[in-house]
Amino acid sequence: MDIYAQSKKHLGAGPKYKDGPGGTMVLTRTKAGKAATKITAGGGVTVKGIVAEAKAEVSRESVKEVEWGTQHQFRRDIAKKKYGNAQHGSWGHYVKWKKYYELPSCKKSQVTYGTANVANKTIGFRYWETKS
Repeated sequence: MDIYAQSKKHLGAGPKYKDGPGGTMVLTRTKAGKAATKITAGGGVTVKGIVAEAKAEVSRESVKEVEWGTQHQFRRDIAKKKYGNAQHGSWGHYVKWKKYYELPSCKKSQVTYGTANVANKTIGFRYWETKS
């Protein structure tokens, strides 16, 4: 298997929070949670295989699943006339992968393609602003 493209992606878990317009958003996470690596398209590979390849090619912090406890506070000023949004999760990666299979004739190979969201040990809130 080979990972041929990747980008950073926040793997949100649990509720999305919204506050505003303007002001300050203050969140205290009071519930434990977890995020897991998931194959989002394609077949013929395992989560274990995806994580192993991601550790080698993307980030040594890649994991099958990451859990977090209950104590984490987040504070952010919201721009005037905007709404602040936040969600807790893993700062992981979106990856595209391909896997080659050698056919019995040994002359040709078949390729399977797919995508996956890979969890990472790094966790925290993702924040963004919207007009409404």
